[in-house]
Amino acid sequence: MRHLIILIVFLSALTSCHFIEMSDNGDLDGYWQMTQVDTIATWHSTDMRDSLFFWAVQMDVLAVREGNDMYYDDIIFHFMHASDSLVIFNPHINNRDSSDIKVTTPEILQRYGIYGLRQSFYVEQLSSSKMILHNRLLRLHFRKY
Repeated sequence: MRHLIILIVFLSALTSCHFIEMSDNGDLDGYWQMTQVDTIATWHSTDMRDSLFFWAVQMDVLAVREGNDMYYDDIIFHFMHASDSLVIFNPHINNRDSSDIKVTTPEILQRYGIYGLRQSFYVEQLSSSKMILHNRLLRLHFRKY
């Protein structure tokens, strides 16, 4: 009887592992702080370390936030990532009190270096500690927490 119980527990554990989703985003997964923004047209750089702008990546969701507490609403995107490209799309404001609010104009996104409801970035550098993305207007530098 004891062996049967152990076998059932073992098989249940194996079966449940099958249903756990695993992310395959590699170094992209994690919590990123924006540290610098370069304006490509003028080569002007702005230090962003004190601004507390964050991007968080997990599974197929990318969230952007200003501030490091729960008083700010995240803007949630879906994304596609390939070796040297990152495309974010379908932004929604994460409304914790009711349903999420679809973002219909890009103005609210611009503070995060995002200028469209669908934005493509070239992945210039991505490691376990540093990420640099750029589009036609900006180069965004991040460090991973």
